[in-house]
Amino acid sequence: MSAFTVAGLVITNIFLFLLVMGMASTVDIRNMRKQLHNKKAIATGVFCQFVLLPFLGWAIVEMFRLPTPVGITLLVVVSSPGGSYSNWWCSIMNADLALSVTMTTVSTLLSTGFLPMNLYIYSYAAYSDQSTASGEDVLTSIDFGGIFLSLAIVILAIVTGIFCSWKIDTPRWHRTAYLGANISGIALIAWSTFLSFYPYDDSKPTSDEIMEEKQESTHYFAISLPCLLGLLFATIITTTIRLPRPERLTTAVECCYQNTGIATSAAFSLFSADPEQLSMAMLVPVIYGFVEAGAIGLYLIIFWKLGWSKAPKDENFCIVVAKSYEINAAHDEDKENEAAEEMNLNAEDQESDSFADNNDTEMTGVGANDSTTQKVGESLTSS
Repeated sequence: MSAFTVAGLVITNIFLFLLVMGMASTVDIRNMRKQLHNKKAIATGVFCQFVLLPFLGWAIVEMFRLPTPVGITLLVVVSSPGGSYSNWWCSIMNADLALSVTMTTVSTLLSTGFLPMNLYIYSYAAYSDQSTASGEDVLTSIDFGGIFLSLAIVILAIVTGIFCSWKIDTPRWHRTAYLGANISGIALIAWSTFLSFYPYDDSKPTSDEIMEEKQESTHYFAISLPCLLGLLFATIITTTIRLPRPERLTTAVECCYQNTGIATSAAFSLFSADPEQLSMAMLVPVIYGFVEAGAIGLYLIIFWKLGWSKAPKDENFCIVVAKSYEINAAHDEDKENEAAEEMNLNAEDQESDSFADNNDTEMTGVGANDSTTQKVGESLTSS
């Protein structure tokens, strides 16, 4: 592995860490605690992420009879946990960000078991008699170490962000973290695009060379189908069980927005011995990444205009993207709570003052009665 390759991986992981940590730092801890008890939404998200999408991927592999490099890499994509940009999309388009971060945390933790299990089941079902160019069995050649490293980075970033949100629970910190996460997200997109076009490794063709390969058009269509069908079925399921509308958007995004970096790593470990198979495998995360970004972005815009997000549907688009309505709502709620507490204190003070005044009045009345009684007694005595 060249020095440039190592540097590329390090910088990518740094941007990934900052993006996920920033998104986690913008979440109000009270909202996240509330979402941890939102068993219905989280269970639905886990089902869509680890049952629905892998099944759709396997069905498409079988239906289109995809070649081994394309099919195996697609199965890795649909078996992976949610991508880091799912939090970003939910943030800028004002879906339920607290639920998104909670689902990303839960799915990343569960993926340490679900990812290898789904990958083994569906890879065996589709390619049990296939091997890589080097003669290895497809399943034994997968680099699970690299996969678990990516999962560990995401988990560490989420934990760090949640800790910062808990210790520095101020509007200024939340807005700073939100801005930093957006900058990191844009930087990660630019850096990933640069890496995909830069021929930093002789064994990895450039994107131009990949796109020049004469692949069957059905491959492109098949690779995009899991994301599109996942959005459709996730929306139907969450609407059927009547989740709140922002939670429906978040669940659909978490279902389909996958960590394509894991698939890229797996493709290198599986097919690096054959440049032709590697170019086919590398095409999968590239196509899926473009499809998920475009489809999910369009999906969120459409449903924002339908009134499903936390942002007003008639608001200016630039304001919606730049403003986090969830953060503002949390801060407004804090102000309302503080105002309510102050009103309660004032009411208690007024009650105390009123009670003291009543006591003084009663004591004055008792004194007057005693004086009258004494005068009547003296009058009787003199008589």
